[in-house]
Amino acid sequence: MPVAEKIPVAQPADAASYQAAAQLLEKAIQGGPNDPNMLYMLALACKRQGKLADARAALRKVNRPDAAVFLQMGLLSLRENQPEQAEQELTRAWGLDSTSFAIGYNLFLARLYLGQLESAGQVLPHLIPLASTYEQKRFVTILHGLLHVTALAGKSLPSPETDALLRDFTPAEEQRLLKLLRSLGQIDVIHPLLQTLAGIRTTSRAIQDAYFDAALLKARELMARARWTEAEVLLDPLTRARAAGRAHQVAAFNLLGCCCYLTQDFEKAARQFAAAVKLSSNDARLSQNLALSYEMQGQLSQADAPWNRFFELLESATITAPEDVPHYQSLLLFESLCRLANSYSEKEKWPTALTYLQRAHKLQPHDADVLERLFHVYNHAKRPDNARKALEKLRELRPDDPQLDLYELDLVEVKKLDDIERLLTEIDRIRKRHPDDHRVEERAVNMVGNVVPLMGNLCDQLTDQLTKVIEQVRNLPRYQIDWSALREILRDLSKEFQKLRRITGKCLPLVTRDEHKRIVRELAEHIDQKIELCRNMQN
Repeated sequence: MPVAEKIPVAQPADAASYQAAAQLLEKAIQGGPNDPNMLYMLALACKRQGKLADARAALRKVNRPDAAVFLQMGLLSLRENQPEQAEQELTRAWGLDSTSFAIGYNLFLARLYLGQLESAGQVLPHLIPLASTYEQKRFVTILHGLLHVTALAGKSLPSPETDALLRDFTPAEEQRLLKLLRSLGQIDVIHPLLQTLAGIRTTSRAIQDAYFDAALLKARELMARARWTEAEVLLDPLTRARAAGRAHQVAAFNLLGCCCYLTQDFEKAARQFAAAVKLSSNDARLSQNLALSYEMQGQLSQADAPWNRFFELLESATITAPEDVPHYQSLLLFESLCRLANSYSEKEKWPTALTYLQRAHKLQPHDADVLERLFHVYNHAKRPDNARKALEKLRELRPDDPQLDLYELDLVEVKKLDDIERLLTEIDRIRKRHPDDHRVEERAVNMVGNVVPLMGNLCDQLTDQLTKVIEQVRNLPRYQIDWSALREILRDLSKEFQKLRRITGKCLPLVTRDEHKRIVRELAEHIDQKIELCRNMQN
């Protein structure tokens, strides 16, 4: 809220005096009819003690309130952050006494706070002749000129007198004006006024900095309302403004990058973040934003450098952290490493995923979830020895987790029918050992589902061999065929088909998905046909 102009009153020496004065006034009022002057003084005494509700109660008891009473009620409303009520009360006071500078000035402040620039400006011409000092008169004139030029923005040029006034006021007047504008706390009001000043007082560093502060805050507010395109329009010229300092430029580039990111223009977002990083290379958040914008374009390799810079800064520098999150910086580093490892895992870039997971594991060596993911990535990266070590540590952290028995089977290299049979036997054994564990059941089903395509591939290989034998029998003269060797080959193929048929029998009870069941049944029928064909050819 703006700092309200107050009527000068005699002030007691301290708070105890205010309290004593209030007590005496209350006794005097209780002993006789309500005297307006006593009620007014009681309200002032309560107000000086910070008892705003008591002060308002005293003022409301005044039978015929005058301008001074409504002024005090308006000032109380300003203190209570009720600008609409303050404006109504001060308007009534101004209607009763339009010769009071204090009433008029506070009415101007209330309307200005509410963004009523036109009605606020209408009060100022009446205040100029009421000002008690030259400085006061000049300041009101400056305010009037500023509101007038802001209202004319884009319509016409200000008069030479007004333009000269706004260009030539003193540093002290400039500081007083900035203090007033900042006290409003209303960015929708402050921004256009400072934009006007910045356009006129181009050489004032204080005015330029105040304008860039306001513009950036305005952009932030627009972004908070999901009005990203409007924020982008506001921010774009700020990134090219020569008067902007480095800090303001960095903030403008960063916010503009965020707007582009939110509107899914990731290429432009990356350009803005890169420009911000160039100006401020030691800001971890900027490096993170740049990395994310590259990621969203699918450029994971290009994101590596800003990600690594982000991690480096998290480890070596201090960033602003929420007070309610202990160890925020190390936790942010850990979660970011895990997230990046997941991103590379999804792309099946196992060596890079492994690098980030190993760094995360060093930060929290007793985190079982990281160890579990580390095991899987080691396995995918064909590093079984490291995977076994990770699994051993995981067993220490989760001694009662039955899933780990299935993880052990992930390390079994499955190439032949014997490998598949051994794997299915172990899966069935583990399922029966933990019949009510849905996690074991779900993982077992997935593992069996992964075996089904391998069984089909092995069946295709055996079928190809059988087909070659049949073609030889059909295409070669009988005297050129080594029937003894042929029967030996057919016996071996028949054994392999029978073994595969036995495996399909073990597999069928373990699969739960209809699609897998259909595939296994069709595979079994196909194998039966091949077994019968092998027998017929041997006879």
